[in-house]
Amino acid sequence: MVRLQQALARVLVAGLYAGALLACALRRRRRRQPRRSGRIAIAGTFFNTQWFVSHATPLARAGLGEVVVVADAAPRSVPGVRFACPPAWLQRLVGRAGAKFLWMIRVGLRDRPDLYMGYHIMPNSLGALVVARLFGRAACYQMTGGPIEVVGGGYACDNALLRQVGRHSGVLERLALAVVRRFDFVAVRGQSARRFLLEQGVTGPVEIIPGSVDPARFAPREERPYDLIFVGRLIPTKQPDQFVRVVAELSRQRPGIRAVVVGDGELMADLRRLAGALGAEQRLDFVGKQASSETYLPAARVFMLPSRTEGLSIALAEAMMAGAVPVVADVGDLADLVKTGETGYLVPPNDHEAYVRSVALVLDDPDHWRRLSAAAVATARAHVSLESVTRRWAECLDRLLPSQDAPVESEEGWAHRA
Repeated sequence: MVRLQQALARVLVAGLYAGALLACALRRRRRRQPRRSGRIAIAGTFFNTQWFVSHATPLARAGLGEVVVVADAAPRSVPGVRFACPPAWLQRLVGRAGAKFLWMIRVGLRDRPDLYMGYHIMPNSLGALVVARLFGRAACYQMTGGPIEVVGGGYACDNALLRQVGRHSGVLERLALAVVRRFDFVAVRGQSARRFLLEQGVTGPVEIIPGSVDPARFAPREERPYDLIFVGRLIPTKQPDQFVRVVAELSRQRPGIRAVVVGDGELMADLRRLAGALGAEQRLDFVGKQASSETYLPAARVFMLPSRTEGLSIALAEAMMAGAVPVVADVGDLADLVKTGETGYLVPPNDHEAYVRSVALVLDDPDHWRRLSAAAVATARAHVSLESVTRRWAECLDRLLPSQDAPVESEEGWAHRA
């Protein structure tokens, strides 16, 4: 039964990728831009409100007129952003992904966006590409989770459909990369993702644009009641159980240690049981999902992220902006911000002893913590501040969307531009 489900999932995913490639072949981007609307259309699924704000705000400030967000529901009001949410009856009729795809077409007919953009390859970017080609406009893929979205066909990422593929598929990976090459522009979170795409023959523009953090929200402070903090969805990919185990071991040597878990998810009950079994329930506060992490991050000395995969974590960027020293897995693009011994510590994935050792190094030496904390703040301000990310988007959009009178190159033209 499981093998049959996996086979059906592979057929469905292959069909979706093939359909997108066919749409691109039939409907090339127009060589001349129609009348500019000054709008961008975005499709996405936003589990975390602050994550959405960190990405939508710099886009809204980048110099166009309006950002139209097609999502299941409106996470939070942002100046310059308008939501176009498909009605519940349509979501029930064709599913959440199908409803967003049809609503993106509706937005195209009504608002004529200059650019269609999706977060994650499946299904949002795939839909954005097809709709962009339908209307002869530009398409952008935001590789939010890093190469894991396409490697092996995406079987290891968080997308429910791709997970059903079950195992590595070379055919699906080649189809996914063929789709990625059809976008006019790809936004990645860091150097490793960009390097991967270039090695896979993506010759169009691939730009590093992380999410943004407003420095005013995360002013570092002296008093920090928490020694460790975890911020994120409580799901298997984030591996929050490793955080609980590290806290439990450290608490045996440091009875006064305090830690906090900020977030919610399917693993919450399991984590509470684990903390109890390890005798760490008195050391750990589970505060659930918060509208914003700015209350907790400036109150913690060390931020730990033991994920098995990441792009460039917004929680990490916020933690560093708040002066919490990162001790994180050496995965994805986290190394763009974290330099071992300089701004924090990178740890080999799943190395429990290395996590314990690195956290202890920071907690046991106040002067070392202060140096790392100051360097973390400076690095975050340079790389992920709202001002710097807005500037990157403005520069990229200026290149991608020429002036009204300028001719627009075809996909082939973009592919040969350096």
